[in-house]
Amino acid sequence: MITLFRFGPAWDKFGCISQFVLKIETYLRMAGIEFETRSLGIGFADTAPKGKLPYIEHDGAQIADSSIIVDYLKEHFGDPLDEALSSSERAKGHVIKRMIEEHIWWIMARERWWAPENPYWDTPGMLKEFDQASYEEARDDSQRKCIEHGVGAFTEDELDKRGREDLEALSIFLGEHPYILGDRPTSVDATTYAFLWQILNGPYTSQLKDAAQEHDNLSAYIQRMSEEWFGNDPMSLEREVS
Repeated sequence: MITLFRFGPAWDKFGCISQFVLKIETYLRMAGIEFETRSLGIGFADTAPKGKLPYIEHDGAQIADSSIIVDYLKEHFGDPLDEALSSSERAKGHVIKRMIEEHIWWIMARERWWAPENPYWDTPGMLKEFDQASYEEARDDSQRKCIEHGVGAFTEDELDKRGREDLEALSIFLGEHPYILGDRPTSVDATTYAFLWQILNGPYTSQLKDAAQEHDNLSAYIQRMSEEWFGNDPMSLEREVS
């Protein structure tokens, strides 16, 4: 049995604040791998392998980092989602995944932590153990990382342009297909779904959300994926164990 370690429940609509946790739960569901979840407070993330969530436990081993987790799951449980992909499809999927996880993610981080009007943490139901001092420490750390990365130096207009370009590219990649690489689901859909779901459903001000809502096929994609793999209830706690 796989145990997925994740952050605790956040807002009423969010079972978890992390796109990467949602990515792994989505992958597990899509690949048909039995699992349970265990929630940790945000203060415990530093004690996790590699100092972040998610991580999984399997047969006494702890595996961290969402991409490494997916590779591990493929090795130990087979690769039903990607085994039939051509080299061209794999390359396309690699580019899409990198754009989402290495570029869109930073724009999301900047939007979540930068704008003072965003009620990102100050929302009913949001990680109740996350007090003001912890919030300020996490905010300052995130802003520092954004500056070091470079995304913190962009103006709002520059950031908006980059986010819109990425989302337009995703919309074009998707087209009228049911999944991001075509007519069958792949592991790239786990990443795409996790990030787009949080962009479209996050309870905070977001230029990314505004941009995503301009692409009907992205909203329809999220609806289809939610219904197919989550029964329209992303990040349910039905597998939660104490």
